[in-house]
Amino acid sequence: MTTRRCFLAMLGMASLTITGCSRMTAKRIEDLPREYALLMNPEQRRAALGDQRLKISGADFGVGGTDFYQKEWESIHFYDCIFYGVVHLARIRNCVFEHCQFPGSNFQASSMEDVLFTQSDTLGEAYLMAGTVSKNVRFVECDFGGKNPDPNHYGAIYFNQDVSYERCTGQYMSVAGNGVVTYRDCRFESVRVNNGESINGKRVYATVSIENCIFKSGANLGPSYSTSLTIRNSKFDILEIGLSDVQGDVLIEGVQAGAMTDMFANARSITIRNSRFRGVNVNAEENYYQLYRSLDCAVSPENRKNLRSVVLENVECGRDDQSSRYLPKQVDDKTSGCWIMGGEDTTVIRNCTIPRATYWFNSANVLIDNLNGEKATFVTSNIGSLSFRNTAIVKAIDFTGVQVQKLDASGLVRYTGQQIATKDSNIHL
Repeated sequence: MTTRRCFLAMLGMASLTITGCSRMTAKRIEDLPREYALLMNPEQRRAALGDQRLKISGADFGVGGTDFYQKEWESIHFYDCIFYGVVHLARIRNCVFEHCQFPGSNFQASSMEDVLFTQSDTLGEAYLMAGTVSKNVRFVECDFGGKNPDPNHYGAIYFNQDVSYERCTGQYMSVAGNGVVTYRDCRFESVRVNNGESINGKRVYATVSIENCIFKSGANLGPSYSTSLTIRNSKFDILEIGLSDVQGDVLIEGVQAGAMTDMFANARSITIRNSRFRGVNVNAEENYYQLYRSLDCAVSPENRKNLRSVVLENVECGRDDQSSRYLPKQVDDKTSGCWIMGGEDTTVIRNCTIPRATYWFNSANVLIDNLNGEKATFVTSNIGSLSFRNTAIVKAIDFTGVQVQKLDASGLVRYTGQQIATKDSNIHL
């Protein structure tokens, strides 16, 4: 055994703590002569097995003695195997990796089609990738367990086309793709979910769906590039949008988050339904509680004409119940408020509780229906038609500089002591 192989073996034995095959019990793939020969020669495998999968169990795919570079693996079921070091293949097709481990691996193929990773683990910083083609690649009940919180040392699970993550866990890892990318029933700690990419000014857009997932600590969604973004029935400590560029529609439904922060770079529509944003990061870092606005619902100002529609329905915003205990002097209107940009065509805010907000509307039609709040500013908005229905903004409303062509304020509830500013606007109440 070479010095390098000895080192990797010791490293692997120190890090493999889960039940299953270890480098102490696995056999070198070279020591399984039949499996090794069929693995290295696809024509020989097809002649021997036809469409039946070759099963390889308890094998150690180490870095010494075997060169898999640009080989093709097809119709193989790997069970309880360990992959170390660099494995760069031309193609993986119709394969299953079950209860396998990839500690410190750089495991890639130019093309992956109909590939299932199930109950498998990275065990630290690792790279599992597909280059040109990835079709029907699924990770089911896998753990992407990075160990280094430094983002410069995150590993990456990244595919240039389609990939799905189902009931997976992990932290300190980039978990993404460039095609149709699905996250379902996953539980992640600090991860990057940066789908799509921009290389030398050329952008590749993914189609992203997140459903029934939990993201603890920092879950960074941006910058990402996507045709559409759908998030349903999921929980976030902080939903960091991170200037994500969405060509089409954003749908956020059934979400609970400490905050939704940082505007989108671009989007055609933003719809948020049945969601709650508390407005504070409840996880302490060195005894300092970082503050956020409850909700940033906006695109970059230079792209606001691309935002045609904004709908907020059954949305609740406000401070976390514990925040005043720890930050009595730091919670002000800015950190406790929301920033909501309107769509150029339509803006609808219905059945919402938003205590403090800045509304920045440049909309042809705005409907505010059953909004409960304390303070609201519409400063410098330019609106074609503005209608209030059963709207209760109790303390203060600022219409400074607002221009409205058609106003229906009959549904704006008036309160004793309510302050309404209308300087330089054409609103008369």
